[in-house]
Amino acid sequence: MAASLRADILEARYTPGAPLPSETALSARYSVSRPTVRDAVKALVGEGLVSVVRGRGTFVRAVPDRHAILLGTWPRHDIADPEFIPTARQWGWTQLATPHADDEGQQTYSRSEFSAANRDIASTLGLRTGHTVFHRHSRWRHTTTGLIITINSYTVPEIIPAPTTKQAVNEAFVHALTQTSFYDTITSGRGPATWETSVTARMPYADERDLMALSVGSPILIIRRILADKDGRPLEMTEIKADAERFETVYARENLTSLPEGFDPDIHDPEQLQEKPDPEPTGRILFLL
Repeated sequence: MAASLRADILEARYTPGAPLPSETALSARYSVSRPTVRDAVKALVGEGLVSVVRGRGTFVRAVPDRHAILLGTWPRHDIADPEFIPTARQWGWTQLATPHADDEGQQTYSRSEFSAANRDIASTLGLRTGHTVFHRHSRWRHTTTGLIITINSYTVPEIIPAPTTKQAVNEAFVHALTQTSFYDTITSGRGPATWETSVTARMPYADERDLMALSVGSPILIIRRILADKDGRPLEMTEIKADAERFETVYARENLTSLPEGFDPDIHDPEQLQEKPDPEPTGRILFLL
């Protein structure tokens, strides 16, 4: 039954916004019990195809406008750095408060702290679960579309230089953040650095759904950009989470048809070969990574 209804929706027999037949009607059509109808509808809700409005019925979800996050642009922005805030505002984004148990009612917009890496983050950075990482995070809303994204950065703390060995560990990241470039600081003596970007999607956890104001059944898009040293060891990971129904990823165009003599893409800056994108997002592109 769920497969039949899914096909009807995908083939536009039920258009976006249109109601599905009542439980009684579906029960009669498919010769099944009403609990079976509810199970089928629940499956479609979980797939994001329909939504249930209490007292009104079940409706096919509208297909929203999709926007894009452009990947592979140069230079690489450190989007978790407070220095990035003016650029984000130029792109049309407003920073939102990031809830935290230690805030005691005060609003915090950018947070930097040492925290224990969960299994997922630890695996990505080549660490053991529970290993301390330097975590920077923030939350943003696009002023025109109202869409919300979250930004997280996780750095292996051992590579953040402290001014002296006697100073407290928390002063290490304060020192690092006051440098001209956080990326320059953590890659110093470890280059040439390399970058790797992955894109996945999954259903959100409850706290993620609340932070991003997602509707039930909406998956999240997870974009991870890993900065690695010359030996391929991860140094830092930047992560964007966005509504997968409203965002997709596109890649910056590259022109590699002719390489300059002596050019080694593993050593030299690919910026020399790329058709540089506009300095600000345009059209349906809302963010650059």
